[in-house]
Amino acid sequence: VSANRFGNACFSVLQPGTILPGRYGPTNIRLRCHLGLMVPQGCELVVGGEPQCWSEGHCLLLDDSFLHTTAHNGPPEDGPFVLFIVDLWHPNVAGAERQALDYIFAPSP
Repeated sequence: VSANRFGNACFSVLQPGTILPGRYGPTNIRLRCHLGLMVPQGCELVVGGEPQCWSEGHCLLLDDSFLHTTAHNGPPEDGPFVLFIVDLWHPNVAGAERQALDYIFAPSP
């Protein structure tokens, strides 16, 4: 998902004690891939009421259009929680639909 506003790639860094409130992603046309780079104990993700687990060096795929919460409940000495996040097309979005979405939601110049 690189040719429209819904595709992103970024690093996410949470310090110990950080709690991100429940939120919904903007669309269900994508899946979000989380690559765990630094995953201390006490980090949690709940998507659609189901707890998920990250691990360093592994990817976790999620549909962020479902309600999800994130927290780093570890102590300060655990250091930051670091993910690399990249968005991928949801496999149920057909090629013609992808082209239409890229056209309709093209990034601003």
